Formats: sequence, structure tokens, C-alpha cells
Amino acid sequence: HACTGIDNIAEAITLLELNNWDLVAAINGVIPQENGILQSEGSQTGPFGDNSQAASTAPTAPPSRAASSSPPSSSSSSSAFCPVLPSRQIVERQPRMLNFHVEYRTRSVEVVLEDASTVGDIKQILETELQVPVSKMQLKGWKSGDVSDSTVLRSLHLPKNNSLYVLTPDIAPSATTSQTLTLCMFSRYGDCHPVFFIGSLEAASQEAFYGKARDRKLLAIYLHNDDSVLSNVFCSQMMCAESIVSYLSQNFITWAWDVTKEANKARLLTMCTRHFGSVVAQTIRTYKTDQFPLLLIVMGKRTSNEVLNVIQGNTTVDELMMRLMGAMEIFTAQQQEDIRDEDEREAREMVKREQDEAYRLSLEADRKKREAQEREEAEQVRQERIRKEQEEEREAIRLSLEQALPPEPNEEEGEPVSKLRIRTPSGEFLERRFLGSCKLQVLFDFVASKGYPSDEFKLLTTFPRRNITQLDPAWTLLEAKLFPQETLFLEAKE
Repeated sequence: HACTGIDNIAEAITLLELNNWDLVAAINGVIPQENGILQSEGSQTGPFGDNSQAASTAPTAPPSRAASSSPPSSSSSSSAFCPVLPSRQIVERQPRMLNFHVEYRTRSVEVVLEDASTVGDIKQILETELQVPVSKMQLKGWKSGDVSDSTVLRSLHLPKNNSLYVLTPDIAPSATTSQTLTLCMFSRYGDCHPVFFIGSLEAASQEAFYGKARDRKLLAIYLHNDDSVLSNVFCSQMMCAESIVSYLSQNFITWAWDVTKEANKARLLTMCTRHFGSVVAQTIRTYKTDQFPLLLIVMGKRTSNEVLNVIQGNTTVDELMMRLMGAMEIFTAQQQEDIRDEDEREAREMVKREQDEAYRLSLEADRKKREAQEREEAEQVRQERIRKEQEEEREAIRLSLEQALPPEPNEEEGEPVSKLRIRTPSGEFLERRFLGSCKLQVLFDFVASKGYPSDEFKLLTTFPRRNITQLDPAWTLLEAKLFPQETLFLEAKE
């Protein structure tokens, strides 16, 4: 101030930025050398100890109150800054240029303007670039909140580089899904941002609350409002902070909704009433636009879901983290209790399942035993029936053979008669007379009629041992040399 007379700090900072923070260049850019620096009569040293040829040749400054009251000493070896006279000639300054990086949906536009321009001038340029009418355009991202089109950029004290984004709520609907908000955050704030649950509030609640106790999480509901001056700061500095993003990802199911439009807000209140009760919906309704964004922390409980905390947009990263951690402490205590209850319930159910399984296996064993017994009895009945049928069949065959046998001849008939004595396996003897001309088949039929069929028994002579059943049945007893008498024995075939 002593050298330039500039009281406005913002103007002084702007002057320094234009000269890359070179103090001498900034002062010399405002004050001509003949008015800006006075030299002692015997000194050739500049204001910062440099020899300044220009200063040594400069004419004496016009008198002033400051100069007359404190004239420079002729014996002084250092120069002094002289107060600037109100009548000094001001050197014309270069205009300060501001850079704006503006994003709209998937597009981005670079705008460079003088700080003497207005917000409306930026919109005019964007109208040409984006083909969006100024009347439909909302320019967001100002550090001081929303501004009017007539606001001069210099009055906002902006840095040289700025980032803004365009909203067009009357052309395209505001984001109403978690996916849209995720993409919006990605485009505005970079890679580090929360990943919101894609789906309905009901699905997010199911994911957070209704799994196994060890897998449950808190539900964080982020409510965004583009009309709030806090939205941009809250998103960029809080929700996109790496520590917050990491903590939300590990411990929360995060769901988002945009309440910029009243229709979307009404839908949210309906959903909250259905899932959390009318008290929660009434609580959200009481918050004003400039209190958004909101972050609701919801914990699932046996009877009803409970909102542990409502975090408003005017917070800090540390406070946000502390409140998230506080909610986690409450949730962890409840979760441990739920885990114990669940483990006890599962242990009881395991014992019951084991008992039920043992009972089932016992019933299954009894059923199999009963079925095996029934099968065995059925098999016995079947075998008995077959045996009886076979016996009846054999008896029928035996009776048929017995009836078909020729009558036993008498020895007085004059024909050769052979007397055969047959020993059965039981030790009994069968005796009968046959005509010598009788066929061997008649002998076989006789033996079969006594219960010894030729397919099961063989008829043998004693000495020499011969198997009569292997002879031709058409042979006569005489041809088989079973005359006049012979002793035979029956033997079961192998």
C-alpha cells in the first residue's frame, strides 16, 4: 500500500499473478519509475540493493506530504519507497485471463475469458459449443454457490483454472438411479468415488440386511440435490475422498437418489415410508434444499429398520469419518449379538437335523428290513407254489406213466420173462417182471412211475457196471442182456 496505494487485496494478488509473483515487476507495472522510486542524493543503490542506472537518472519526485515530513537523508546509503502521489500516472494493466473446464454429459469444453466478463458470457459461448439454450442451462461448480448470469467473474475471486459442469434439467431428467449418479461422479470427480448399488431401495435393503449375520452391512443412502450450494463441495471433498470411499466400500451398501426434482423427491418419500416408516420420510421432508446432500445411515433390525444417523452436506471429511465409524460401532455391537443368536439357532437346528436324520435313517432301516422280509416271504410263497406245481406235474406224469405200463406178465405164459430187482437211493427195492421182448423204455417208465425219472436218475448194473439209461430205449431187455433176472440200482445224476 505504501508504494502502490492499492487497498484491494484481490487486486493486489491479481497483479502479482500477472507478474508471476515478481514483486519488483508488479510494482513497476503500476508505478512509472519517475514516480515510484526515489533515490538518496549520494546513493546509486536500488530498493533491493541492486545498482539501478535508471533510478540514478530519474528526476526528483514532486513534493508530497510524506516526502516533506521525512526527507531522504543525504548521508543514507539505502533508498526508501516513496508514497505514491494521487496524481501519479497509472500504467495500463494487462487483463487477467481465466480458464474454465466445463463438462456436459460426455462432452467437455475449454473456455478462456477475461475476469471482467460475466457468467452470462460463459453461457453464451457454451450455447454455441453445446447447442443448449442459455435459458435451459444451469452452470454448477462455483465455489461460492449459484451465481446469476450478470455476476462479474472478477467479483468471485476465482483462481486461474476452474472446473464447472452444465445441467439441463428441463431438457433431460435429473439422475434418478444409482448408476447415473455413479457415472456422473466418475465424469466430474475422477476415478475415486463411491460405487452405488444398482437397483431399487428394496433390493439394496435386502442385500444389506437380510443375509447371514456375518455378511450384513449398514445401508448408506446418499440423497443428492443439484440445487444445493453444498453438493459440489460435498461430492468432491467428502464423498470422493479416498478414505471415505474405502470405508464405505468395506462396510456399507451405498445407494443413491437424486431429489433435485420434486417428482423424484416424492418417489423417495414413498419408498422411505414403505421401508423405514413415516418418521424417516417426515425427517427427510423437513430438510431444506441448502442442507443437502444428505447421507442416511440405516441399520437393519429384527422388527424394523432404524436410521442411526443423518449427515448433512455442511460437514468435513474428519467429521464424516467419525460419524460413519460411530455408526459402525453401534452396528458391530448389534451384529455380534445377531451372530451369537444365529449360531445358537443354527446349533439347535443342527441337533434337530441330526435327530431327524437319525430318525429318518431308523425308519429307512425298518422299512428296508420290512421290505426284505416281505420279499423273502413272497419268495417263499412263490417257491412253495412252484414246488407244489412241480410236484403236481410230476405226480401227474407219474400217474400217466403208471397207467400206461403194460400189465406185469406171469411166468406161466410161456414167453421169456425177465425178473428185475431195482435198488433205490433210499435203500428200498423195486421188483417187477417184464417180458424179455419188452423195450427198455417200458423199464424207464416203470422207474419214473415210482418217482425216479430218467432225466434225474441213471439206472446202473452192479457187475459189470453199465449205465442202462445211456442205451437205446428201443432195445429189448434181451438185447440189453437183462434176462432172465438182474439187479440194478438207481443213482442220481450229477
